[in-house]
Amino acid sequence: MDNRPSVIERAFQLAKSGKCESIAAIREQLSKEDYPNPDAVRGTALVGRLKTMITAARMPTQA
Repeated sequence: MDNRPSVIERAFQLAKSGKCESIAAIREQLSKEDYPNPDAVRGTALVGRLKTMITAARMPTQA
């Protein structure tokens, strides 16, 4: 049994992490992690949410 998160759940984790600067980078990382069908990360609503999360994660924190 595979206890990994689904491809979509992992995409959200990567977006929140700040380690991926784009949707293409998320797809590339999913491929590196041997997720099946990283191209499943598509669609206007999903991509929009991920982009918002990427931007928020990459913003410098204010002290």
